[in-house]
Amino acid sequence: MSGFGSSIFAALGGAVFTVGLVMASVSDVRSRRIPNRLVLFLALAGLVYSIVSTPTWSGVARSLIALAIGFGLWIPFYALRMLGAGDVKLFAAASCWLAPAHVVAAALLSAIAGGVLSIVGLVLAHGLGLTTLRIAQGIQNPRVLATPLGVAPGKKTLPYGLAMAVGLLIVAWFPRWIHLS
Repeated sequence: MSGFGSSIFAALGGAVFTVGLVMASVSDVRSRRIPNRLVLFLALAGLVYSIVSTPTWSGVARSLIALAIGFGLWIPFYALRMLGAGDVKLFAAASCWLAPAHVVAAALLSAIAGGVLSIVGLVLAHGLGLTTLRIAQGIQNPRVLATPLGVAPGKKTLPYGLAMAVGLLIVAWFPRWIHLS
């Protein structure tokens, strides 16, 4: 996969992919929900994109394998109540657009973006001083991090779909940055 900049068709597909992820991110930030219709659209559009850009059965297999990998990577975090179901479904659906090898890279970048999002959330909820103290204590004694800080009223979860969108978009648009293509 050479990214969405390789042809007019690829750029059009990239625009659809990007708009879908932006819509999911906006919904997640606003309501902490990602609409199932949008997830289904991303999965089906990704399947069609894979079929058109790769020979038919290879495209179907590529897309479904990527979906399975994307789902498999994140479902344990849902089972541990660290992510919402919408986040897992979004990542799996968006994985249909990627080569299977790129899904793991997108997950790693999403996790990094999620860490940054978590720190930003802590700073916004508790201030820079308490966040810095908490991180410093966590470096010395990781058990400290097992005790959650209180969260802002009405915002019980992080919009992790936003972090996933960041990882997915970077890998999809710039696959050579990760040296897998």
